[in-house]
Formats: sequence, structure tokens, C-alpha cells
Amino acid sequence: MFRAILTVAFVAALCGVCPAGEPTSIRLAPIQKVYINNNRALEVNDQVFFPLMAWLQDAKNFQFVRACGMNTVAGYWPKSSGTRDVTEYIELVRKAGLYGVMPYHEGLKGHPALLGYIHDDEPDLPHQVSDAEIVPDKSLKINPRTPLWRIVDGVTHTWSVLDPLQGASITIRLPKPVTAESVAVWLTISKGLPVAKQVSFAADGREVLKVELANKSGQQKFLLPKPVTFKELTFTVHSTYPNEHDWGSVGEIEAFDSQGKNVVLSPPRQEPRMMPDKVMEKYRSMKASDPSRPVFMTLTGYFHPHFQKWTDQQRQSLYPHYIKATDIVGYDIYPIYGWNKPEWIHLVYEATGQLVEMAGKRPVYAWIETSKGSQWTGPLEKQKDVTPAHIRAQVWMAICNGATAIGYFTHVWQPAYSQFGVPEENRKALAEINAQITRLATAILADAPRRRVAIKAEDDTQLALLARQHDGALYLFAVNYDQRMRTARATISVEGLPEGSEVTVIDESRTIKAEQGRFGDVFAPLGVHIYRIVL
Repeated sequence: MFRAILTVAFVAALCGVCPAGEPTSIRLAPIQKVYINNNRALEVNDQVFFPLMAWLQDAKNFQFVRACGMNTVAGYWPKSSGTRDVTEYIELVRKAGLYGVMPYHEGLKGHPALLGYIHDDEPDLPHQVSDAEIVPDKSLKINPRTPLWRIVDGVTHTWSVLDPLQGASITIRLPKPVTAESVAVWLTISKGLPVAKQVSFAADGREVLKVELANKSGQQKFLLPKPVTFKELTFTVHSTYPNEHDWGSVGEIEAFDSQGKNVVLSPPRQEPRMMPDKVMEKYRSMKASDPSRPVFMTLTGYFHPHFQKWTDQQRQSLYPHYIKATDIVGYDIYPIYGWNKPEWIHLVYEATGQLVEMAGKRPVYAWIETSKGSQWTGPLEKQKDVTPAHIRAQVWMAICNGATAIGYFTHVWQPAYSQFGVPEENRKALAEINAQITRLATAILADAPRRRVAIKAEDDTQLALLARQHDGALYLFAVNYDQRMRTARATISVEGLPEGSEVTVIDESRTIKAEQGRFGDVFAPLGVHIYRIVL
């Protein structure tokens, strides 16, 4: 018992909360060493540590981070909090009583608040890459958000900006000669923008067609006087239907051969933001310079086939190589904040399990949404609320399927940008959730029991269970992760559980009397229960 009290007291001191879960002025112990144990958990100074992270925060928000029970901040951007670089920022982290997971910097080595380093965010994020070579006239201003290759990508509802439109000229360079019998232009019509009127086409520098376009959207196709073979096709706007702006856009340029094939078509392909080999180079460099700290890496959730961002072959090729380039791996899926789909909440459970399986002996963490206010899901009034129940369920979905750290995404863009835009009721929930995790960290990160343990609903409601043996007791962490928001009557089976055993339901002021080898309980939609059984 004395050892258990000492353990709880150390975790409380390490994580800045008292055993009851209330914030205190206690600061995290200076880090002397960090390593990963056999349970895929972090140990700091030879004691297990459960990171509860906030992403990319100005120092003015550290008070909110701590009030919500988090113990770590991750990420840094140049001159954040008025600092010169990350070495000054980590000092602010230390003074706030927090740990930091920071981008690598030589000056961070051995810092007592440095929990680990972190790769650039989401290296697996897909973006479109084109092999098309589109050469603009020197007078054009290039808009990187509407790359010129869109003008030959085959997607007629996208466009390329030509600024100014009057006199704009671009040249499509091809890898080998092609022959065309006709050409076409897809115009775009937008309020306030001019529209191309008189245009010409030149094949290898020689004009082959000059036409006047109608002031309308859609394809306008023209037969050439005779078939033309070329490697370069130049499109020039000689006059426009004027409007209030100088810049305009063109949707697509096409050239067709005798079989009707578009010979200038160049569809883009998807590639990750950074290929695994480049990530591995950075990892090796960091580890060679400072092997004393682990390296974190956050992936998107696109390793889950639900999103269909990559083919099965691409997923199987990319993700094992990303994971080799880090010590600790996490992901972000925000069902409500990111997609406005509460019915996707089960993806947090599934994705955690998939990443745990791929990660092997590496710790896994999940970033959890904390509010609405996204920039991706439409106007604020149409966004669905992220409730305390959603947050709590997602946290325990991740933990029950193997996460040994949790991160929280707190940024909002609506109604105004804030790095810590968490509504008050959700802040209160975060404080309660994180206090509970901190208090139970040694149990959550303990060994799995040797006895068989299982959970099953009377119907097909999806329930998850994590079992851990700690300090003479069996701890069971369970969550109803069913997206159908169903109440479930559950049976929890525990091998060797004597009839009449008392099951304590932690933080619920109740106990359950067990039958032989099992006990029952009710789970509300997204409900979470934590049980302790002395055996």
C-alpha cells in the first residue's frame, strides 16, 4: 500500500496534479532521461509518464493548457511567443511547468523540459503533383494556389489564374511530338472577372489558329485548318470581355488527334508531402545528433482505408516506411471538427488499433478534437457540436485500443481564430478526463493480465475493453464506441473471478457484485466505465 501511495504521489508531482485530480502548483520534474519500456510507454526518470499534449500553443495559452490537465506542448513555429528560436521557447515551456516535444535544434540537447523531438507535421498528407510543363509569359503573375498545370489536368471545373488576362500567354511543352486536328478552350465565368475573347494557338512558335470566343462557360472547340504536329502549343489571349478586375482564369485547354484523344492531357498524381526516404534521412540525423530523446511523428489518418486517399498498395508501401523513421507515432482524425460527421467517431478506435499493429513496439498517440469552429466544414452555424461526451469517448477509444499518449487539437478558425478555442464546458471536461488519466497512468501503462478478459454486449453494439494488472488489482477500462449511439447491456468476463467479488466502478461511487467469472453493466451511448477488482 505504501508503494502504491508513493507511485501515485510521484505521478501527481510529475504531471502537475494532486491525487484527487485538482490542479496544483507542483511542476514537472526536470528530465534526466527518457526511454520507451516494454509496454510501449514512455518513462521519464525511470517512472512511467502519460503525455497529454496540446498542439502549437503560444506561451500566453500555457495557463489554459495546464488548467485543462495537459502536461506537454508539442510543436513550435518561428518567433512564437516573441521568441528568437525554439531554445527560448522551451524555456517558457519549462517555466510554465510543462514538457515540450519540439522540432530538432542543436541548442535543445539535454534541456530539462525536452521530452522529445518531432518531425514536420503529416509527412503523408497527399498533394497533387503534375509532370506537365506549362511555361508562362514573363508578364504573368503566378498564383501558386491555382497552378498552371490545372489547365491540362482533364478536370474542367478547376482553373488556372492568368494575371493579367489581357495579353496572357502560356506554352504547353510536351515530352514528344503529337499531332492534333482540333483544339478547345474551357472558359470560366466568375463575378467581377474578365473573360478571354480573341485567342490564338501557335504550334512550335507558328500561329495555326486565331478565333473569337463566346462569353460563356464550357467547352468551345475549333477544327484546325489542317493537322499540325508539335512539341509546344502556345495559347495567347489577345483581347477580353472586360470586367472590374484585370486577372481572369481558364478552365482547360485541349488538343485532339484524329481519334478524338486529347494529346495535351496530363492528369496529376498524388504524392505525400514528404516521401518516407526523406523522413528517414531527418530521423537518422536527429538520432545521430541526440540519441537521448525519442522522436515523435504525427501522420494523417489516411492509413485507414475508410478515407480512400491511397490505394491498398500505396498504404502498404508508404506507412511501414514512415513508422521506421520515428520512435513514437501518432495520427489525427477529427470526425466532427474535420468532417462534421459524428457517425464517424468509431474511426478513432479503429485507426488507433491499426496504427498500434503497424507500430510494433513503438508508442502510439492520437490527436483528439475539442470543439467546433473548423475552417473545413462550412459556416459555423452548420457545424455540429463537439461535446464533452464526444471528447471523453474518443480519448478512451484510443487508450482502449493501445494509445499510450493523447494529444488535443484546440485551434479554431470560426467565429475568430484562436489557438485555444475550447468552450468552457469542454475545458471542464478536459480537466476531468486528464486528471483521471494522470491519476490512473500507472495502471493504464501497466502489464496486461495473464487471465482472459472480454466484454460483449447483448446485441451487436460495439464495445472496447483494455485490461491491466497493477499493484495487486485488475483494472478494466471500457468504452461504448458504437456510432449508432445505442445503449448497451454488457457482460464483462474475467477468468477466475469468484462469485460475489466486489467490482469498484472508479469515480462513480458505486460497486457491482460479480457472478462466477463475470459481471454486468450498462453503457450509455459513448459511455465510459473504469473498474477495479482486487484479486
